[in-house]
Amino acid sequence: MKYTIALITVFAGLSGCSEEPPEEFDRIVLSAFLNVSWISACVIDVDDVNSSYRPKLALTSDGGTLYNSGTGTSSIDYYLDDTTCTVNEANPIPVIQDSNTFSYSLGNNIIVDGSVADITEATEIDTTTNTSEGLIAFAVADYDIFAIKDKFTLYFGNKADLNDGTTIDLRPTQLSESVIYTR
Repeated sequence: MKYTIALITVFAGLSGCSEEPPEEFDRIVLSAFLNVSWISACVIDVDDVNSSYRPKLALTSDGGTLYNSGTGTSSIDYYLDDTTCTVNEANPIPVIQDSNTFSYSLGNNIIVDGSVADITEATEIDTTTNTSEGLIAFAVADYDIFAIKDKFTLYFGNKADLNDGTTIDLRPTQLSESVIYTR
């Protein structure tokens, strides 16, 4: 009987909570969803149409103010003479290319047009390369946006247009479907 009264008291107290969660809560949730390993679908190499690759990201939040910063690694698994990113006897291990570490900080939420996966809000992310191997140079800053859909799909900004992320003013304003990551 006393457990029933305690539960009724808890539920009555919770039912009166109709305020929006604080910004810290939203940022902690976003940081937790981002704080995993992500891999993209297989992409056919435009320079070698007989080969394919699969970009990978691993992000780790360091907390920071409002859980807005962390570190990460990025790399590309490259599959020679295979367009399906398949490990087989001929290619037992993919070649790892462009392995980099970076630090990141999250910025403001921005409105996007919903043309990608019906997403209407994205978050600014600024990265700085800490180590470099391959195409990305050391200490390069990048200004992008991202959104996570249904906890398992990660989209970044559309850098195919003039907004290529090389400066804050050239940060993408819309999301892209060209490389989509899943956890």
